[in-house]
Amino acid sequence: MAKSLPSRVECWTCSNGFVVFCDGTESDRMLLECEECMAGRWAPPGNREQEPGFLTIDLLTRPATLAEIRANRWEHLIHSGLDT
Repeated sequence: MAKSLPSRVECWTCSNGFVVFCDGTESDRMLLECEECMAGRWAPPGNREQEPGFLTIDLLTRPATLAEIRANRWEHLIHSGLDT
């Protein structure tokens, strides 16, 4: 299985989780997901299109590819050193 790319975003719920880029397989939308508390967001915190956070426990996801992250214009959120 592909490894999830880490983001530089701090978890907005638990403040200490590892936030990764995922693709919601049923929704066909990219999201950020905290691997610690399973909190999810469809848009990065601070984005003006922000929707409320949610739990990702019942959501089918897979790791987002670098191409998908770039297509969503979220490459600036990739943890430093991994955006090549």
